[in-house]
Amino acid sequence: MPTDDPSADRTEREILEILAADGPMTVSRLAATLAAHPVTIERQCRDLQRAGRVRRCPGGAFAIDDSGDDARAVGD
Repeated sequence: MPTDDPSADRTEREILEILAADGPMTVSRLAATLAAHPVTIERQCRDLQRAGRVRRCPGGAFAIDDSGDDARAVGD
């Protein structure tokens, strides 16, 4: 569910940037990298997944969904 929270938008952009640069990553690693709570990161990754911007990989990691437009996946 999208939010009107600017900090959530910023964190989602940061998630996309990290995944684009470093490849698939687990929620716990993303949370540690962003110094955020894992539940928050899980929710934001699921929102990004519903929006078609990330996909769930085997083992529970998230990755950029490169099945569509690459610019959309890392866009601002």
